[in-house]
Amino acid sequence: MITSPLPAPKPPAFPKRPGEFVVALALIAVAILAFLTSFGASGQGNAASADSPMQLPRILLGIWMVLGLLCTVMAGFLAPKGRAGSYRVCRVALFAVILSAVSLGILFLGYLIPVTLGLGAMLLCLGERQPLRFALTLLILGPGLWALFHHGLGLRLPLLISGGVF
Repeated sequence: MITSPLPAPKPPAFPKRPGEFVVALALIAVAILAFLTSFGASGQGNAASADSPMQLPRILLGIWMVLGLLCTVMAGFLAPKGRAGSYRVCRVALFAVILSAVSLGILFLGYLIPVTLGLGAMLLCLGERQPLRFALTLLILGPGLWALFHHGLGLRLPLLISGGVF
């Protein structure tokens, strides 16, 4: 009886993590769209940018595009570690939804409430469970970052709490 050798396994197709790859491409597309529309926007003076009111948002969108490109490359070429598949894609999509909610919440509630609640949700989404690190991150990146920009660097961010309390 003659047995044939097992066929060689095929290398995984590109991209290695297709769900994350598609989400990262979508986030890059949103950043590019926002960047292009920023040239048509006319804003009022911004203390953070002396030349143009849209200079700081364009810088932040540029950083977003570079990070999105890095995420796309990682999802395209690196095999998943640990949990893979739809769990990771859902986590990335949830993170994007949280960021969108924080962005919209800042318009109506000021900086403190949406950023603090959003940071808490993002930390939980990322798996942070140690109470001390969780609390320090909320304090440093929430009101601490606002105080650094507002008082230390003199760059105006949205009001800490809407209604001009601070």
